[in-house]
Amino acid sequence: MNEDFYVALLFGWSILFVFWTIVILFVYFRSPPNSRLSKKVLIRSYMFFLILLILIFIFRNTDSFF
Repeated sequence: MNEDFYVALLFGWSILFVFWTIVILFVYFRSPPNSRLSKKVLIRSYMFFLILLILIFIFRNTDSFF
């Protein structure tokens, strides 16, 4: 059961990452005049995804009584 939850979490997170990348690239290349998308926001966004992915990997290796 735990393995299924872990695989589903990784799969859902990867789908969310792909769609988020599509949205960010669309806004970045279209570059509307009132857009607040800067490189700083772009880096923070991907760092958020990376940190949560690392947390998923860390919690995968812990015991259930942690």
